Amino acid sequence: MQFVASYPKSGNTWIRLVSAAYALQDVTAADFMNFNEDDESRVSNVIRFGDGTKYYFQAVSPYPIRALNFSAQARLRPAAMLLLEREMSETTTQRPILAKSHHLNGDVDGINLWNPAWTDRVVNPVRDPREVCCSFADHMGNSQEKTAEQMNEKKFTIGGGENLHHLLGTWSQHVRGWLSAEETPVHTVRYEDMKANPVGEFYKIFEFLEAPNLTVERVEKAVEKTRFERLQKVESEHEFPESTELQDNFFRSGKTDGWKEELPLRLVRKIEKDHGDMMNALGYEYL
Repeated sequence: MQFVASYPKSGNTWIRLVSAAYALQDVTAADFMNFNEDDESRVSNVIRFGDGTKYYFQAVSPYPIRALNFSAQARLRPAAMLLLEREMSETTTQRPILAKSHHLNGDVDGINLWNPAWTDRVVNPVRDPREVCCSFADHMGNSQEKTAEQMNEKKFTIGGGENLHHLLGTWSQHVRGWLSAEETPVHTVRYEDMKANPVGEFYKIFEFLEAPNLTVERVEKAVEKTRFERLQKVESEHEFPESTELQDNFFRSGKTDGWKEELPLRLVRKIEKDHGDMMNALGYEYL
C-alpha cells in the first residue's frame, strides 16, 4: 500500500485530494464534499481509505474495539492492514490511491506500527510547527497553549473510546521518525513548498508514487481542481466529511505564516525551544 502519513494539519488531506483528482480526472471540488467510509462512489473509492477506520480492526478482533487498549489494537494492526490492502486493491484500479495515516514511524510497547510487508511507499508532508499549532488547536477545539503542550508530549495520542488510538508523539519525534525511516521508501515534502510550487512538488510526489501517465499538464489540472479557494467555497455550501463539530471550517486558512498574527510570542518561543533542532533541519527560521 501507498500511504500519506503526517502529523495532523500538515497537508495530508490536500495530498489525498490532489491524488484523487489526478487519478479520476473528471471530478470537481464539490465532488470531494460527499465521500465517507461507507460510500462506494468513484470519489470515495480513491480517498476514503485509512488506518483509522475501525472496521478493519473490528473484523479481525473477537472483542469490541472500545474494550481494547492501545497495545491490543497495535497487535491487531498487521492483520487489519492486510485486510485494508486487499479491499483497496479490489475496490478500484485507479492510481495513485493513498491510505491516510497520522501514526508516527515507531512502536507501541515494542510492537512496530509499520511493516514493509504492507507498506510500499510513504508520502510524508511536514509543516511549520507554529502553523500546525494554530490549525490543530482550531481542529480539536483546544486552546493554542494546550496544543503546544501536547505537541511536546512523547506519548501523545489522539482517538480512543469508540475510535482507534493514533500515536503522534511530539512533533519533532514524528518528523524525525519518518526522516530516518530505513525499510520503507519515504518522500518528505514541506507544506510550504507545496503551497509555493504546487505543480512542481506534486509532480515529484506522483513520480515517487509511480503514478501512471504522468505529465505536467495532468498535474496542473489536478492542482487547479483542488485549489484551496475552490475547496473553501464548496465547503461553505457543503460540509467537508473530515471536519469536526468543534471547528467552523476544515479548510481554515491554508496559510504558511498565519501563526505570526495568531500565536502569542510566548508560545512561539516555546515551540521554537521544544522543536528547534527539527525546525532547523527542515529550514524553518526562528522569529
